[in-house]
Amino acid sequence: MSPSSSSAFRSRLPSVTLDDVAARCGVSYQTVSRVVNGSHSVAEKTRARVLQAINELGYRPNLAARRLATRRSGLIGMVGTDITYYGPAQVMVSIEETAKRHDYNLMFAGIERSNDSQLAAAINDLCEHQIDGLVLGVQVEGRIDLVRRLCRGVPFLSVDSTSALGVPTVVVDQSLGVRLAIEHLLTLGHRRIACISGPPGWSAAHERRNAFIRALKRAGCDVGRIAEGDWSAESGFAATMELLKERESFTAIVAGNDHMALGALRALHAKRIRVPGTISVVGYDDLPESRFFEPPLTTVHHDFARQGERCVTMLLRLINNESVDQPVELLRPEFVVRESTGRARQGG
Repeated sequence: MSPSSSSAFRSRLPSVTLDDVAARCGVSYQTVSRVVNGSHSVAEKTRARVLQAINELGYRPNLAARRLATRRSGLIGMVGTDITYYGPAQVMVSIEETAKRHDYNLMFAGIERSNDSQLAAAINDLCEHQIDGLVLGVQVEGRIDLVRRLCRGVPFLSVDSTSALGVPTVVVDQSLGVRLAIEHLLTLGHRRIACISGPPGWSAAHERRNAFIRALKRAGCDVGRIAEGDWSAESGFAATMELLKERESFTAIVAGNDHMALGALRALHAKRIRVPGTISVVGYDDLPESRFFEPPLTTVHHDFARQGERCVTMLLRLINNESVDQPVELLRPEFVVRESTGRARQGG
C-alpha cells in the first residue's frame, strides 16, 4: 500500500451533525433534537422525515454530549461468573435484551471467584464507565457494606438467591421447584429417592440440595443417597454410576440440573436399567433440549428470561428514584411432566 493510499485509508469522514440533518429535511435544530431524544411533541410526518434524513446521512448521536445533557450514561453494569453455564448465560442475555428495549446497553464484568478483591475490581471497573445501575449475579452475602461503599450511590440489585437482607433481589423460588419434583414422585409411589446435587460453592446447588432434604423429611421419608456433580452431563453420568454401586436401592433420581439428568439417563441406559420402568429421573432448569432427551425429561421449568426481564424493570425503577413495591421478587417455577417419570416399581 502506497503512503498516499495509506493516509487516505486513515482519514476520517467529517461527522454528521444535527444541523446537517436539520438542513437536509428543512426543519429546525430543536426539532431534530426532539426526535433524537424520543420526544412525543413532534408531528408524525415531521418525525418520519427527520428519521429518513438521519438514515440517509448516517447520523450517530454524540453519546458524550447526551450524557452531559441527561446525566445518564445509558449503561447498566453486571458482575457475574460462570456464564458458560446455561442458567447464568440465559439471565445475562435476557437482561441485555430487555435493557436494549429500554435504550440501555449492558456492560458485563466477569470474575472467576466471588471474593472481595475480584468483586471490588469488577465494580470499580464498571463504575469508571459511569453506569446508571448495577446487577449482581454473584453472592454478596457478608459483603453488602463493601458493595455500597464501592457503588457510591449507584443503585444495584441481585439475582442471587442468597443475597443479604435489604438488597433488592429478583430470584426464582428454587426450594419450591424441588418440592414440586419430590411431591410428583411421591404421588407416583416413590419413597426411596436419590439426588445428584450441584457443586459446593454455588448458592443454587446448596439451596436445591437443602430443599431436597427438607421435602423428604416433611413427607416422612428417609433422605436417600446424595451424590455430587459439577452441573455437567459427564458428572451426572459418574454420579449415577456411583449411586448404582451402593447396596441401598432407590427408584428415582432428582438431578440438580438437566445436564446432570442427561448424564444419569445415559448411565442408566448403559446399565440396561429402564427409565421410568425401573428408575424415574427428574431434572431442573428445563433446557430447550430436555424434551428431546430419551426419554423426554420431566423437569422444573426455571424461567431465566422472566428473571432477567423483571430484574431490569426493578433496576430502572431504582435508577429513576421510584419506589419498589417488593424489594425481593420471588418468581414461581413450573413443573413439567414428561416421560422420564412413572409409577414406582413394587416395593419401592
